Amino acid sequence: MNIIPVFLPHEGCKNHCTFCNEYSVTGLKRLPSREDILSTVQRYLSYFADKNNVELAFYGGTFTGSKRQKIYLDIGLELFERKVIKGIRFSTSPGQFNREKALLLLNYPISLVELGVQSFDPLVLKMSNRDHGVEEIYSAMRILKDLSIPFGLHLMTGLPGDNHDKDLFSSLEVVRSGAISVRIHPLIILKASPLAQDFDMGLFSPPNLEESLEILWKMYLIITGAGIIVNRIGVCLYGNEVKNVVAGPYHPALGELVRNRLMLEVLREHHRLSGSDHIVLDNSHKGDFTGHGRYVVDKASNEGIIVQFRKNGLRLDIESYLSSIRERLLGVIYAKT
Repeated sequence: MNIIPVFLPHEGCKNHCTFCNEYSVTGLKRLPSREDILSTVQRYLSYFADKNNVELAFYGGTFTGSKRQKIYLDIGLELFERKVIKGIRFSTSPGQFNREKALLLLNYPISLVELGVQSFDPLVLKMSNRDHGVEEIYSAMRILKDLSIPFGLHLMTGLPGDNHDKDLFSSLEVVRSGAISVRIHPLIILKASPLAQDFDMGLFSPPNLEESLEILWKMYLIITGAGIIVNRIGVCLYGNEVKNVVAGPYHPALGELVRNRLMLEVLREHHRLSGSDHIVLDNSHKGDFTGHGRYVVDKASNEGIIVQFRKNGLRLDIESYLSSIRERLLGVIYAKT
């Protein structure tokens, strides 16, 4: 599916979350007009080879809190009726979602509602100045399931008050939720966000890249192992917007690094079971076990595990290894609860 993104920075937001500055993320200073949206649609259509599988997406802000929501939905409906798009998706907060607002959506071709959950921990939500608590999350999910409206969830790691156990609990709640997709963003400090001041004063510091990868690979494995799509890891920034990152684990290929980190776990598992420090893999595994900037093979080498590739080398059943690692991880989590 090809996605046409339309950004609505801070539109409809009741609270200013401590981590947020959507002007920094998007580079936009105003809301798009009808003409802007139609122009964006035409521009993106010119990029797509497959113009028959297109969705219009409204990102940023709190869509169901916007007074312009119906205007935006009507533009999407017009494009749907003209067969330009196949559906509309948007992101919103559970704090501004109820059954009445959900019923309105039944008049439109909604393909996905993404709930900005961030965390299933009440303290993390409070310290992030979210406009909702945990009960509002469960209520919004129940409503969407009752009305058969597909939904996804947006999680964040590294927020104030957060820790690995809380992130893993959020991952388990995703699996139980009925969501069809997830986005996971580790916290980055953005210029002019409330947390930027705390960072400058030395009151708060986000996890670094390696610390973030240590929790992200576990979350990714738990969620995807349950058949749920993780459609993005990390904030997508373009051009000068990267300069608005003050601190935190921003990386343009973060999703790839998370998958690389998983492959490192596979090598560790093989090493644990075989006892061999020298692994000669088949050439077909180069894409799996080399990694972004040689991340996998270099990390393994630093741990004394030497990885080489050759024709007719060892072929690993990666899915079997991942399944074993996931089961062991879940066993540790459940043992703590």
